[in-house]
Amino acid sequence: MADIPRTSAGRYQTEGLSPQDFNRVFDQIQTDQRKKRRRARSTITPFLLKNKSLDDIIKLGRRKGGMYFTKDDLKGFERNRNDARNTFQNGEAGITYAQLISHSQQIDIKRANNKVDNGLGITSATPVSIKHNLLIVQVKASQASHDQHHRVKIRFEQWDALLDELTNDKRKNQAIVRQLCAGRLSFDCDCGRHQYWYRYIATAGNYAVAPPKEYAYPKEKNPNLKGVACKHVIHSATRLQSPAWQVRVLQTMLQVAKQVGYGDDRRNTTEHISDKEQKALNRNRKSQTNAAAMKREWDLYQRRQVALGKKLDDENGGIDDLRKQLTKSKSLTAAQRKKAEAVQAKLQKERDKNALLKQQLADQFQIRKQAFIDALVMTGMNEKDAEAKFMQTVKGGRQ
Repeated sequence: MADIPRTSAGRYQTEGLSPQDFNRVFDQIQTDQRKKRRRARSTITPFLLKNKSLDDIIKLGRRKGGMYFTKDDLKGFERNRNDARNTFQNGEAGITYAQLISHSQQIDIKRANNKVDNGLGITSATPVSIKHNLLIVQVKASQASHDQHHRVKIRFEQWDALLDELTNDKRKNQAIVRQLCAGRLSFDCDCGRHQYWYRYIATAGNYAVAPPKEYAYPKEKNPNLKGVACKHVIHSATRLQSPAWQVRVLQTMLQVAKQVGYGDDRRNTTEHISDKEQKALNRNRKSQTNAAAMKREWDLYQRRQVALGKKLDDENGGIDDLRKQLTKSKSLTAAQRKKAEAVQAKLQKERDKNALLKQQLADQFQIRKQAFIDALVMTGMNEKDAEAKFMQTVKGGRQ
């Protein structure tokens, strides 16, 4: 845009902008990126993954190391894509904060914590606007970056359900907003790291704030689909775990809960956070991501899921015993038989419910296993030992 000043590096000037102008500039950046993306060549589309013709593979060019891509390469990419979907998709949008950190690459966490010495660390992030369940965060770029800022979008996926739980009880409301910020989140960032490494995974895992979505496989930047989020998202999500930011989110939740009108009424415009509020929010001292603590929380969640599976097995056994007893109803009176049939229907409903839970647990077992292994690999353990540790943990939980 001609009316937006640029820096000496040719990037848009984002320093000192109002929240309105900040979003206007980054809307233009998104438009520019979309146009550039349309001109991309040699991309691996979903269609190409399924239809691996030799001519199309040759058009992809050479991979790192100078060799041409092969059908086996594309088969591996397809397996990685399916693994990403199985790891993150659970039928609901978003991933929790613990899962986000547990699956992030160590280098991204170090940069988010400014624990690197090459100028790529970041130090600050400030909410600039919020509209219902979408929070916009302004993140100051690293010293080594040509950009001045990046824009992170965070969407609270449990917003509607938790909105219904708000009361006049201040303490309860604080617990609700903590649950919201630690719960399922979807996100997006304009930076190249997210665009070329992680947006594809976010789209496959159903935790992308769209637009934009990415369907072209990151064959060069992230062919193994490792990691979850860039340093800007990690830093913003970590600061979101502090009371300072949560108070501001709760303020909007209460306003929405009390409003009269449709939830998507155009009069319910975006709330732009004032300079005074931003200064107060900048006093947020929750800037360091504790990967070890999130790993422990994720491990605890896995153990609880294993225990739940055992409990469901035990309950199903009890239901089977009751079911056998009910077969004796043939010798009962009509009134007794009617009552027994009502009990049978109730038991069948519970059985169906438990069967569904067991299926969900089975589906999530592979998710838990990969998450456990990724978390240990992130700490330095090799993948074989990490898998053995997982099986040891599962066996221990069943004792």
